[in-house]
Amino acid sequence: MLEDDKKTDRKTKRFAARLKSSKGIICTDEPGHATGLVKEDIHNFIKTTLPNLSLPKFIAEKGETHSFLVFDNIEDALLFYKESNGRAKLDKDGALVYMNFVEKVPNLEIICDHAHPKGLHILNDFITPEEEDLFLKLFDFEQSSNLKNRQVRHYGYEFRYGSNDVDLASPLEAGIPEECGVLWQRLKARGVDIGVPDQLTVNKYKPGQGIPSHVDKHSPFGDTILSVSLGSSVVMEWRHHSGKFVPVVVPARSVLVMRDEARYDWQHGIQPRTWDPIIEQRSVSNKECLVITDDTCPRGTRLSLTFRWTRKGPCQCPYRVLCDSQEDIEDDVAARLEDVHVHQVYEQIAGHFSTTRHKPWPRVVAFMEQVPAGALVLDLGCGNGKNILARDDILQIAGERSSGLLSECRQRVCACGGPADCVRLDLAAAPLRDACADALICIAVIHHFSSRSRRLQAVSTISRLLRPGGRALITVWSKDQTKSNYLLKTKEPPQQEVRVDFGGINLPVHENRTQFQHQDLLVPWKLRNVNENKPTTTQNTLLRYYHVFEEGELDRLCDETGDLVVENSFYEEGNWCVICRKK
Repeated sequence: MLEDDKKTDRKTKRFAARLKSSKGIICTDEPGHATGLVKEDIHNFIKTTLPNLSLPKFIAEKGETHSFLVFDNIEDALLFYKESNGRAKLDKDGALVYMNFVEKVPNLEIICDHAHPKGLHILNDFITPEEEDLFLKLFDFEQSSNLKNRQVRHYGYEFRYGSNDVDLASPLEAGIPEECGVLWQRLKARGVDIGVPDQLTVNKYKPGQGIPSHVDKHSPFGDTILSVSLGSSVVMEWRHHSGKFVPVVVPARSVLVMRDEARYDWQHGIQPRTWDPIIEQRSVSNKECLVITDDTCPRGTRLSLTFRWTRKGPCQCPYRVLCDSQEDIEDDVAARLEDVHVHQVYEQIAGHFSTTRHKPWPRVVAFMEQVPAGALVLDLGCGNGKNILARDDILQIAGERSSGLLSECRQRVCACGGPADCVRLDLAAAPLRDACADALICIAVIHHFSSRSRRLQAVSTISRLLRPGGRALITVWSKDQTKSNYLLKTKEPPQQEVRVDFGGINLPVHENRTQFQHQDLLVPWKLRNVNENKPTTTQNTLLRYYHVFEEGELDRLCDETGDLVVENSFYEEGNWCVICRKK
């Protein structure tokens, strides 16, 4: 055996041992089934190097670094193995292929016995091939600066991806092209009279591109969403918060109509991949089911035309789980939610949290520097006290509900000469004298209150504590993070959303460093041991409740108190901020 062959044999055996220990897949020296690589690369290799071989069946498990090839006969499997193992360089980086024969391969066929979402209708061959060509030419565009996973163009109104709505005060010059009129005229002739939409989003998907699972926001748009598919078919995945999953084939030249549950109560998305599984309808246990098979078909470039009807006011739909206009949480449930997913969490993470907060935000420093000598300043929700300034000409009181964070704050205060008094208090009912403060800061606190009435109560407490003429700086997390460093550009929201039920409230779990998809959510904190700096595990990932704010929402709370005048409102680094004055 040559030295290169020995190296190949050692690598193959190590890989076989790893497969057996991690996946229970037993590798053998006898051919039966063979592991593989990337489908397109393998097929190209066989066509050019082994043209007499039949193309094998390709099986790839999501998230795994190995795959499987199933040949029609042992002879073909042996020939491919001899020509490829430790020799073939099939990917663009020139990595060698290492293979084993295995005793069995996984069956990736998924059986779906759920009905299509109520209100979802697909009208096949809705437009002619000639009309498809017309639309493809009409919406033929290439843009370099666009969304990461697809190219987008808007008509009528720009769809704002930060807040998932439109600005009705800023219509676009380009309205929906008149060539699209044939669509609603043809729908009306078929008995579907939905009128004329006023907003169009054109998405261009190249093979390998997709869109995360989502629901079109309820309140800005009407009860019908219309989508036309051009150029290529695609498998669209529909997921319900109850756990139901339905794959739906959307052919080219079809029109997809979303109404009722499909519009309001299901999320839909497209997996980013260059192929789609072939879906068959079969009878399984005397029940008609959809079966997602191991077989695949390639994707082409696809254009989708999504038509919407804009509206104003809160949504009145009966589907509350995904609705952005859901009724306020009752106070007793809200208090329990905050206790479990805010207060208890901060007690557990206080030490680790403090190590991540080092110096005051420049805007806070600028605000505090304007406070005149002799003033009394309140820092409500002070955390570890990072915003306390080393000024001995003012009286500073730092208030914090978490005993763990308050302990961190006291240590910081002692370290810098004790320029503040530290007290334990809850912003919802701070036991301090009315009109006692000349200035007040409340940094990243009010977004932890889980009902609108409790958020208003917190802002009203700020108003009560300020003396007439006193000023406050309040900051909260913004739902729109597109202009902040929080987003990791290479990271996308998960295709399948995780939700947690709390007393009948269904809260989504946010994927850190991605754009917020909901206003009320749970944000993971991955706890580390401060002393040992041990890596996190699933068991020490804790969930904090947040209500992330839309533009103008914090201003309206201040206005609603009746005593606060907003002097300055601004967005900075993923936060909505107001500076307000007590009348």
